[in-house]
Amino acid sequence: MAFLWILLAAFIAACALGVVLSRSPITSAVSLLAGFLGVGILYLCLRAEFVAAAQVLVYAGGIMVLYLIGVMFTDSEALRLTRQAHFQAWPAFFLVLALFLWMGHRLYRSEFTAEPPVLRVAVAAGADQEASAKTALAERAGLAKESNPRQVSVALFRDFLYPFEAASVLLTVAVLGGVFLAKKEV
Repeated sequence: MAFLWILLAAFIAACALGVVLSRSPITSAVSLLAGFLGVGILYLCLRAEFVAAAQVLVYAGGIMVLYLIGVMFTDSEALRLTRQAHFQAWPAFFLVLALFLWMGHRLYRSEFTAEPPVLRVAVAAGADQEASAKTALAERAGLAKESNPRQVSVALFRDFLYPFEAASVLLTVAVLGGVFLAKKEV
């Protein structure tokens, strides 16, 4: 299983590199789409079906449409004429590489481990106590098996509300910036 995780992570990283290093916007878009689908498969492997479906529908569907509309509205001839060398690319690459190495080291040396599942045993003296113990265990099992969309919504809107709102503001600013850049001179 670990080999498949490494293989899937390498595929997603290769798609991300394809997005950044590609000279053609269409090739970059196809690499981005493949990366989004790879992340969706990663969520399926984690048994988060709702998040995987949202990943494919929202990102692989909606964001790709926005990206392709931006590519179509951008004048590629003007971009080729004004393309300049970006000297910050290599320092940024090494900075991101150092960040990922540091994060990988921190995760590898982490002291947190997965908790083993708790085994519940009910001992009943009589038939009536046995029935009540079975219903109590069934209720606990039902509470533990909440649906995936409910778990996602509780985590998103209770535990991560501020980062969720910050991401929505950031995406709004990015869309406005894209419209501003794609707008033709009047």
